[in-house]
Amino acid sequence: METLSDTEVLSTMTRILRVLTGNPHLPAPRSVLRSQWHSAPYTRGSYSYVAVGSSGDDIDVLAQPLPEDPEDPRPLQLLFAGEATHRTFYSTTHGALLSGWREAERLNRLFEAPQL
Repeated sequence: METLSDTEVLSTMTRILRVLTGNPHLPAPRSVLRSQWHSAPYTRGSYSYVAVGSSGDDIDVLAQPLPEDPEDPRPLQLLFAGEATHRTFYSTTHGALLSGWREAERLNRLFEAPQL
């Protein structure tokens, strides 16, 4: 897909949408926004995997916020989300989404108003 022009992608997308909806007059999208993940210099299409000798415990460690010591008086300063931090759905888009929700919930709990 990354080797195709936006015009080619829009044309093909329009044709497929018209077939799927059964509407041959469905207007074409005005534009397309797409990633170029494979050719991005810092990812080159990579995703996480559990290496030989690693386990889900390593993924859990990667997901721990810093500072990690619950006795540390400093508030959380760094949270980690992304597909590589989800023990069950690593290397997937929904793992990235779920890990983002996990960290958002962590922030909600952190900044929760005290109960009166």
